[in-house]
Amino acid sequence: MTIALKFIVGIMSTWKLIQRRCYDLLSHKYSLLIILVAFTCIFVGIIHFGEVWLAWSKEKYEAVFHSFNDNILGKSFQKKLCQHVPIDVVYTWVNGSDPKFIEDLKKYVPVSNINSAASRFNDKDELRYSLRSLEMYAPWVRHVYIVTNGQIPNWLDMDNPRMTLVTHSDIFPNKSHLPTFSSPAIESHIHKIPGLSDKFLYFNDDVLLGSEVWPEDFITQTSGQKVYLAWWVPDCSDICPWSWVGDGSCDLVCNTTNCEYDGGDCSSTQSPTDSEIIDEDGDYPYKLLQSNQYKHRESLKLLEALKNQRNRDFFSEFNSSVTLVEANTSTSFSNGEDNQFGKLKNENIHWNGDDNSPKSNLTTESHGFKYEFANPMNKKIVQNKNDDIINLVHVNGNELGQKIKPSHLKRKSRKLDTYAESLLYVNRIYNSAYGFERRRVPAHMPHLVDKFIVDEMQSKFQNEFDKTSSHTIRNSEDMQFAFSYFYYLISEKMFVSTGELFDMLDTDRSGTWSDREIRTLLSRMHVLPLDYSFVLKFENSIKNCSDNIKIDSIPEVPPGERYLDSTLPTVTRELIIKCEVIAKKLGSQFGIRQRYQHEILKAGKNEIFEMLTSNVSMTVQILDEIRQEPKKFICLNDDLDPSRKSENEVVRALLSDFYRSIYPLKSNFELPSQYRNRFSHRDDLYEWRASRTRARNILLLLVFILIFITFYHFFYHQIRKFFRSRSIPGLIV
Repeated sequence: MTIALKFIVGIMSTWKLIQRRCYDLLSHKYSLLIILVAFTCIFVGIIHFGEVWLAWSKEKYEAVFHSFNDNILGKSFQKKLCQHVPIDVVYTWVNGSDPKFIEDLKKYVPVSNINSAASRFNDKDELRYSLRSLEMYAPWVRHVYIVTNGQIPNWLDMDNPRMTLVTHSDIFPNKSHLPTFSSPAIESHIHKIPGLSDKFLYFNDDVLLGSEVWPEDFITQTSGQKVYLAWWVPDCSDICPWSWVGDGSCDLVCNTTNCEYDGGDCSSTQSPTDSEIIDEDGDYPYKLLQSNQYKHRESLKLLEALKNQRNRDFFSEFNSSVTLVEANTSTSFSNGEDNQFGKLKNENIHWNGDDNSPKSNLTTESHGFKYEFANPMNKKIVQNKNDDIINLVHVNGNELGQKIKPSHLKRKSRKLDTYAESLLYVNRIYNSAYGFERRRVPAHMPHLVDKFIVDEMQSKFQNEFDKTSSHTIRNSEDMQFAFSYFYYLISEKMFVSTGELFDMLDTDRSGTWSDREIRTLLSRMHVLPLDYSFVLKFENSIKNCSDNIKIDSIPEVPPGERYLDSTLPTVTRELIIKCEVIAKKLGSQFGIRQRYQHEILKAGKNEIFEMLTSNVSMTVQILDEIRQEPKKFICLNDDLDPSRKSENEVVRALLSDFYRSIYPLKSNFELPSQYRNRFSHRDDLYEWRASRTRARNILLLLVFILIFITFYHFFYHQIRKFFRSRSIPGLIV
């Protein structure tokens, strides 16, 4: 009781002391000022705490605070977006007219290389208008990243919080690969941008939007990733179209390294058969290769006639003579001119085995794949690694070493640009990894990319992407980013276990298969109408496995699992897994599935890709057609002839007028028209900002010191008097 009383007395004494101090403070002439300062500090503290709490809450409850308004306009699109998936946009951009860029280009790239031409990097303000189109037709994107070599567009607002300028050094893990002027090398690292969303849209700076675009144009929950494919990859040879390769017949003109030995057809077909030419539209948009294909259309018809004659005479004349002819895949035809079709080379020839099927024993070391063929008369063809050898079996009395001289054949080197050659390079790699397939090139449009899939792709093809990253300029052995990404997404498979397949068909989750579920399985395994023999065979397999396999535990079977006349035992998960016959059938039918859900669409409906030439009238027509009916995705590529300077100036003026007519409003990413960026490179800007920050900090420190000294001298006597005014030696009760 005494202790409690003393405690209460102590509290009351303390409270009285606090009251006296408050009265003393209020009696001071500066008391109101002190109270005002105290309350101001408390208010500022509360506001600051509230801001911190709100920021923390937004991060923790992001879906509640900005699920639909976290975008470049800061507006809510909840009524238009089916779901909120944070999607950023990545641009690659370069200013080819920058003196520093041209100096680096001459320093690191041989002048003789065609890909180093500065005209390839000309800037026609495409990025400015592409950003305008993005803000007009896809304002739901969250953030914009612009990847450059450090250059800054003079019109770009660097203080825009929704835009980040990224340099190559920020994303290249191997700095020895820098500087680079190769777009495939840069594209292979864009997914490493810090803070980038898991799924992002990749834009080339010459890709624009012509109408409203939504995430459903790229991906949906039901169909997965949408893949827009355009023209076929270039033919492997001028005399061998892709429609002949891998068609199940041995076409000897396709039996080359570039054509991958006719896709393996010549290793399994006893005698060559006819292959029809499939006339495909828009195989390749570039004028060089396209004209090449038109030029050789008559030659292909001639080759088809030769193939027909060859097939008729093959077996009757085969044993009379065999001629080995080597011909390069670059051979092309020209009507009315005489030249030799092939050239005999003195090769070491061996004959192997007595097999009646004509096969050549060829080996290639490309990507770990080996192609072997056997020849009927026990001979073996030895080939250099990089040679293009066509194994032609000639009949009609031709002797070994005799040259063939058709009147319409002419040897001419085949010319493809680096882009086309790199497509063929990736196509060969993917043929080795996933099997032979005729592939199309992704359309020129924004590509939705999943950075985790890119990581997996680059892990699988690590050496190839490392090589691409090391290239200073475009190279024929580049891994083309969009082509590689989409065909990796299409081609990757996953294996489904027998237990997972059982669970998928166990729709009632009973742990056993009912007769109805078994009927569903059989209808998916066989062609309808379902033959009763298949049902009996399956039931007998189940019965045999049930008799011979010991099951540890049988779950409780719900009523109605079996038909009245059913003789099947209880079909459990364990029984199906241990039953080798059933498990093997399930694995062959359903065991391999697409790893990534996707939907393949043919490009052309919503995309337009045009090559602008120096032809002024043609350019006017192209631009007017786009004005008439704008597509969702517009790509205008530069194919101007550098020698026609006057026409090129007119074309550029027409293009600028077109951009201004379609996208007249400035975007939030642009500076006001009266301003221009002071610095053209990010390093210079950052150095200036650092200097400005240092100067500001020094100035603030000097101002603070000056205020402190002034305050101290002004209130010096009052402060000393306040602290000496009164002192209490102890508590007074």
